[in-house]
Amino acid sequence: MSLERTVIPTGSSGSSSHPDVQTFAASGTWTKPAGVTTVEVVCIGAGGGGGSGRRGAAATIRSGGSGGGGGGYTVVRFPASALSDTEPVVVGTGGAGGAARTADDTNGANGAGGGTSSFGTGNYQVAAIGGSAGAGGTATGANGNGNVTGSWAGVGGANASATGGAGSATNQALGAMIPGGASGAGLTAADAASAGGAGQRSPMTSSSVAVGTAGATGQGAAGGNGTSSAAGLPLPGTSGGGGSSSTTVAGGAGGAGGNYGAGGGGGAGSLNGNNSGAGGAGGAGIVVVTSY
Repeated sequence: MSLERTVIPTGSSGSSSHPDVQTFAASGTWTKPAGVTTVEVVCIGAGGGGGSGRRGAAATIRSGGSGGGGGGYTVVRFPASALSDTEPVVVGTGGAGGAARTADDTNGANGAGGGTSSFGTGNYQVAAIGGSAGAGGTATGANGNGNVTGSWAGVGGANASATGGAGSATNQALGAMIPGGASGAGLTAADAASAGGAGQRSPMTSSSVAVGTAGATGQGAAGGNGTSSAAGLPLPGTSGGGGSSSTTVAGGAGGAGGNYGAGGGGGAGSLNGNNSGAGGAGGAGIVVVTSY
């Protein structure tokens, strides 16, 4: 268990000016402080891992992997009297990226979905679902992911090009909280290489916070990792960038999604004889419980 607890020592426990804050970066048990009347819970589900790219023959489509989905974001307030003296807390683990393809004529591997984060049990349980897995590249493209649920849904990972073209960024729509990863670049039937997609940020994240950079055109460059929010602060990270493809070297790997909850980027496709790019891991989840 990873738990940080902040209690201001002056004043009465549970007063509005001196809340008790228990922060969970790993699963554990919440303990209700004496004298509190209201409990606010913030859950962020973990991000999904990006898919790896296809490794295949010249003059065929070898698409990159799609990005992993962003986790859900949920905020709920409970009357403290409704909760038990202790409640279970589950913190989702970021999904692993799909493994690079090391054998010729092999489709990319799917990433793994992010874990769900939750607090409590029964009628007083609150949860934020983890982001869905990015799909591995194929000879016809790779599908992205649907949004996931929560008070605010995460954004699905970006689709890979069906023609083996450049990677793309997710559509970070208004009302969706945590970004999905960018897709990796592929190789076209004309053996053209291209750049990966760039990561994204949440609408509640400052424009000064860096997103995962796109792997540069034709270099087999890895996508950049997303930026994590401050440790213990329940805010979304930015998502991972997609790897770029090359006809002469291995495909670039996708970048990891930032904590908390952002999706990993997709890896790039490759020519037989060169490994494809692995998918990037999704960002971890978190649960923060504040009692007043």
